[in-house]
Amino acid sequence: MKINKCKFLIKCFSLCFCAVFFSQPLSAAPKNAAKPAEKTESTEESFDFSAFYSEVQTTARMSGIKAAIALFDSLPLQASEDAGVNYLLGSLLLSSGQYAEAEKVAAKLLAADAKNTDYLFLNAYVAKALGNKNKKSQYLKEILKIQPDNPEANAELGNELMMAKAYEEAAKYFLKSLKTDPYFVTGLFGYGQANYYLGNFTESKIAFKKILVKNPEEDIVYSYLGKLEAEKENYDEALNYVEQAIKLNPDYYNYWLEKGNYNRLKGAGNAALEAYTKAIEVKGDYFLTYVYRGAVYERMERFDEALADYKLAVKYNPQYQYGFESIGSLSWRAGNWKDCREAYEKIAAVDSENISYQLAITACYIKENQKQLAKDYAGKKMRNLDRSSPEYAILRFYYDGLGEADVLRRIRQCENKNTRGKLLYYMAVYLEATGAQTAANQLYLEISEMKSPMFFEYTLALWAIERLGLQKM
Repeated sequence: MKINKCKFLIKCFSLCFCAVFFSQPLSAAPKNAAKPAEKTESTEESFDFSAFYSEVQTTARMSGIKAAIALFDSLPLQASEDAGVNYLLGSLLLSSGQYAEAEKVAAKLLAADAKNTDYLFLNAYVAKALGNKNKKSQYLKEILKIQPDNPEANAELGNELMMAKAYEEAAKYFLKSLKTDPYFVTGLFGYGQANYYLGNFTESKIAFKKILVKNPEEDIVYSYLGKLEAEKENYDEALNYVEQAIKLNPDYYNYWLEKGNYNRLKGAGNAALEAYTKAIEVKGDYFLTYVYRGAVYERMERFDEALADYKLAVKYNPQYQYGFESIGSLSWRAGNWKDCREAYEKIAAVDSENISYQLAITACYIKENQKQLAKDYAGKKMRNLDRSSPEYAILRFYYDGLGEADVLRRIRQCENKNTRGKLLYYMAVYLEATGAQTAANQLYLEISEMKSPMFFEYTLALWAIERLGLQKM
């Protein structure tokens, strides 16, 4: 009995090999598989293609792709030269990661039939696997010369542009991919994604909703619909969508992170903690979850738990500067001066010109009763500063303790509110450390009147006011 090789290949791809193609969020195999080569009567009599295809399919499913590839070694000459057989072999080689071998087979097929779109696709897939973007684009554009509205080729070119963040151009290619099939899932997903990044939320939502008409169980689509609602601050609707995504794919880390974020943004602290903790159970080595959970703990004034999370964040991402800043701030609050200083030293190693970290480190030395080290550090740092600057003035003050009134005058002349606030804070810290409590208290209260400016020392000043039992102005 004869078998339609085109149908077999499509079935084989959809069952086993789609995941290697294009690495799209929603995969799709080529619709038009290679046509079988013309066979002579003697070829048909000497080799049973139907039985061989069935054996390949069964072996791939039961024993893996490499075992299926081994079956091609025993083919007779006539069958080994068959175009359909080689198309299948090339696809299997690609799927098993044998890219160099797949490239040879794909090139041979294309040399025999340069206008065959399935061969062009196979060569494009191989070029992508080998990291040759130019070649891949060339093959895809050849396909579009033959079939200008080819959905897969247009969608993949759209994906290329997405990677380059050329969202407007990408959207045009995705739109072309929908010309012959308005419900082509890969095209709809790309079009929805591109418009999401462009801020065209209505267009994006329409595209994602159309996917659900055809594929109502695409969990990532519910995730994007949730993102769209979150953009409008409709956090309850966003949560409804992400809950649907979780129901369909409960072991996907991102969905739990999104659920935590939406609850955090709507002020539901306990629900956010629960979601972040679940995300950590799914994927415990991603730093950002600890940052978010730490922020919720901090907002709930569960400072020890927040500090523990920030420490885990920098464990998994030692380059995360703001994690060390949070560790420094919470250690400062707890009076753990050595931990605090070491955290700020980590940041200063990569942000050496930031006056906040320089002053925090100097102040920590003073708090540790390491006055000479504080003096040495301040002296080293002020050498590179403009002597007329307020930053130089306060470091000089930490160095020798002289000229308090002049230093305060220079600080108060700062036009930048954030710079003025942070320098006032370190003046207060020095004054408190040297026994001038009344003057320090006045500065803490003055900083609190700035009403939440963007410098971390503002929070430290509020903690000082709380610790000292001061009444805000």
